Amino acid sequence: MQVEIFPDRLLNIETAQALLNELNRIGGITRMVVYGPRLPKEDPENLLAGKHDIREPRYLEILGEKVELTVQVGRIFVEMEDPGIVEKIKEACRKALPFPFEINEGIYIRTRKTLTDYVRKGGKVDDISVGMFDPKAQPKSSCCSPRSDKHADD
Repeated sequence: MQVEIFPDRLLNIETAQALLNELNRIGGITRMVVYGPRLPKEDPENLLAGKHDIREPRYLEILGEKVELTVQVGRIFVEMEDPGIVEKIKEACRKALPFPFEINEGIYIRTRKTLTDYVRKGGKVDDISVGMFDPKAQPKSSCCSPRSDKHADD
């Protein structure tokens, strides 16, 4: 079962981490995804100070893993083992969010492997990482090796 936590506002990093800390305490959650608009590549404050191409990475702790924040958190998708956990999730949201929110049930994280998962993950896809990548991110390595100069004349 999956739910979407949809706050009425975009969350700053402190509020997002406070909510994730509450959710991390709940047993039975198998996966969580933060979703929202992509953060700009450069920090506006650095641009005003004349510093270019400098951005301090910021991290969130999600289910015990440190994950670099690349989006402003607007929604959190949660996959759980038991539907009875929804009440605990609502209570965690009430504790961490000082403004209204909605909790919707549905399918928000893919549950089956696709060709895109294999390409983005280099053929190594486990059940937890299905659908857990940024489709707009540039791949870190290419699937084809570059031609060497030695074979350029062939």
